[in-house]
Amino acid sequence: MPDSSFLLGRIHIDPSNSFFYREIGLDGMIELSRISSLPLQQLSRTTIGTPITSLEMKIAFEQGYLIPYRKNSPEDPKTAIDLLKIDRGGLTFRPEAGIYENVAELDFFSMYPSIISNYNLSYETINCRHKNCTHRLPTGYRVCTQKEGILPKTLKFLIKRRKQYKKLKKKEDDRYDGRQKGIKWLLVVSFGYLGYKNAVFGRIESHETTTAIGRDLLLFVKETAEKKGFRLLHGLTDCVWIYKKDASGEDYNKLKTVINKELSRKYKGVLEDTVPFEVKLEGVYDWIVFVPSKEDGVGVPNKFYGKFKDGRIKVRGIELRRSDTPRFIKKFQEDFLNHLSKAKNRKELVKKLSDIDTFFEEYAVMLREGKFCIQDLIVRKRLSKLVEEYRIRNDISETAGTLIKEGITVNPGEKVNIIYIKDSFIKAVPYEIYIKSPKPIDIKRYEKLLKESCFVFEFMKDRFYYD
Repeated sequence: MPDSSFLLGRIHIDPSNSFFYREIGLDGMIELSRISSLPLQQLSRTTIGTPITSLEMKIAFEQGYLIPYRKNSPEDPKTAIDLLKIDRGGLTFRPEAGIYENVAELDFFSMYPSIISNYNLSYETINCRHKNCTHRLPTGYRVCTQKEGILPKTLKFLIKRRKQYKKLKKKEDDRYDGRQKGIKWLLVVSFGYLGYKNAVFGRIESHETTTAIGRDLLLFVKETAEKKGFRLLHGLTDCVWIYKKDASGEDYNKLKTVINKELSRKYKGVLEDTVPFEVKLEGVYDWIVFVPSKEDGVGVPNKFYGKFKDGRIKVRGIELRRSDTPRFIKKFQEDFLNHLSKAKNRKELVKKLSDIDTFFEEYAVMLREGKFCIQDLIVRKRLSKLVEEYRIRNDISETAGTLIKEGITVNPGEKVNIIYIKDSFIKAVPYEIYIKSPKPIDIKRYEKLLKESCFVFEFMKDRFYYD
């Protein structure tokens, strides 16, 4: 593949091929270009890991470090027992599926970046060579208390800068929103790269320690809330959903203040200049629905939808959020959620959920009568391996194989655009081929997908979930 070519005297950004432009806009890209020292055109064509690595290198260079071209240090040896104790990821509490009302969501502000910054977790700070650095972390590793690490210094700068932009956003307008979102992406990816084996400044021991402290923080928030008479409904890595009968927004705000005060008292970090741990009240829900698994009916941690008292709808894990869901089905769920948003409490919500059959039939008729745009039926799926490596014939291998026969190269990691057709032999064809030679659409298959997307609303017909 040829190297990228950059225009001189002007800036060229392809909105259709730039992750950053789609997610944070031009303001956010300019912000990341400034802090990472990457030219704007180059930034627009890179992945999210490039600017954070560039910023880390910049800070390492300023501190006089030699930067390796490639990482060449192996992971420290561990016993199987050690791995079981420390390599455990984030803490998750499985919710009971059903409808709840007047629930508050408390989120940590940049939990993992704050842990890394406050506990000085970096490539060069874990098990350092200083004999007087004896502070032991929850994972048993020693951490340097004499010199701030490269990654903590980087993240402290980003956390403080993002907080400033969030304050400016509240006071003025949304022009600062793209900037704080850009920094948020760097903070999010910084933790992942800490555990990535090929990252220049990655260190799996620091990654393990970060998740260990994160588990302790979430458990502490749960216990503090329960001492104040609140009930934990759900917890997921860096946020909790809590409930107390007849609690007001002010009651939840007071709890947030108590939690932040206790966090500052107990979790001080290992350096003098730290960023205080902070939970924020994301909002109080009029109602929230935790969706069960189709297989066993048990609540799924990352699948829910709800409406905040300020009218915002929050959705996670359902078809609407999936990249492989056809736009036609996303529109169906979106329309029904807008219908549900008019409900102000659990009783009203249950009544509106009973309208799901009417909505389904309306969209099913649109399918049967051909009242759709063909682009809205595209199913985008990612190729996980070479076509010839697929042992079982499926939609992805069939579609990718057709593209290859037409002279179009498809590599693992790329997505293929699938259209389901009614044919005795071929069940799925690439959209690019379909528009050249249209065939009858497999309406029954799309209707089946539509019906499956109703589950997140239909399961409430079982009185078990809301009695």
